[in-house]
Amino acid sequence: MTPGSALSVLVAEIAEAVGGVEVSASARAVEYALDGRVFAVVEGDALVVDLGAAVAAAAVRTPDTRPSERGSDWVRFEPGTLDRFARDRATAWFESARRRAAGRARAS
Repeated sequence: MTPGSALSVLVAEIAEAVGGVEVSASARAVEYALDGRVFAVVEGDALVVDLGAAVAAAAVRTPDTRPSERGSDWVRFEPGTLDRFARDRATAWFESARRRAAGRARAS
């Protein structure tokens, strides 16, 4: 997927719907942050999200998902097609990562 792909468009729509999300784009990725803390990244054909170690461990057992190089709290979701199941996972994981970032921001 490339900029303007179904995944990148979906993530942009989710970010707009939840509001308060900072968006930073470069040639390689689009980062989504809350209070300066990055919680999701669209890199090419993948959504990389900070889910926390316990949720990430479960998430990597789902299709098209693997551990991220960003650490044990992160997963890389790279669906071959963006069917309804992939859309549901991307939406749920983005929203979960945002809530996690919000909780961490309040705690600091």
